[in-house]
Amino acid sequence: MPWRQEETVENYRLDLTPSGIPGLDDLLNGGLPKERTILVAGPAGAGKSTFGLQFLYAGIVMEDEPGIYVSFDETLRNVRMDAASYGWDLKALEDQNLLAMIDGFSGRAGVRSKEKYKTKLEVDELLTMLINLIDSVGAERVVIDSITALALSLDDELLIRKEILKLSAVMSSLTCTTLMVSEMKTDQEISRFGVEEFMAQGVITLKYEFGNKGRRSLQVRKMRGIQHSLEEKPFLMTSNGVVVYPDEKLY
Repeated sequence: MPWRQEETVENYRLDLTPSGIPGLDDLLNGGLPKERTILVAGPAGAGKSTFGLQFLYAGIVMEDEPGIYVSFDETLRNVRMDAASYGWDLKALEDQNLLAMIDGFSGRAGVRSKEKYKTKLEVDELLTMLINLIDSVGAERVVIDSITALALSLDDELLIRKEILKLSAVMSSLTCTTLMVSEMKTDQEISRFGVEEFMAQGVITLKYEFGNKGRRSLQVRKMRGIQHSLEEKPFLMTSNGVVVYPDEKLY
């Protein structure tokens, strides 16, 4: 089973893994903390899904870290096409058993799916599938896109909080680095359901200000265990994906 071994004070050492996002690791003093749960939050159009896919793809091709992608917001066909626009061939990685793609969208939309892996909008079912796949694929990176869609399938606010906390707690106990994508209503409201910002070991926010040209920015709000910059930095959506500019000022 892909459970993390308990650490003692004497043998504990926080390992970092490159994020795969150019410029971001400069803000993080080397990379994302391994085997932690990181919240990536932002409004629609901010680049959250691309951020997650880039993290996965770079991990597989550059760090030899297989991954799992869970999509509740888009069909996997659309996800693969979007990734291909950046030159990321997800299907090839799936064929090599380096990447597992879980369809959570079809169940949400009430349509049939021909995907190999699919899940309902249920945390327990999702966790069972993830634990099995992490073991069989040897996954070291997981992206869940998004926990907002998963939460909105529940009616009771207390149940929503309980399920989000359960998902985070279990994923944090496994031997993988997990990005949980979350939709923000406003730039100031990270925790839509009151728990997201607090259940994660790290929080990265992406902002998108509309205007004549539009402006995107990124901020590492929290990253337990490492010193990091708190400055909000500009980033661009390029033909190669997300690129952060750590030496530039936002204003």
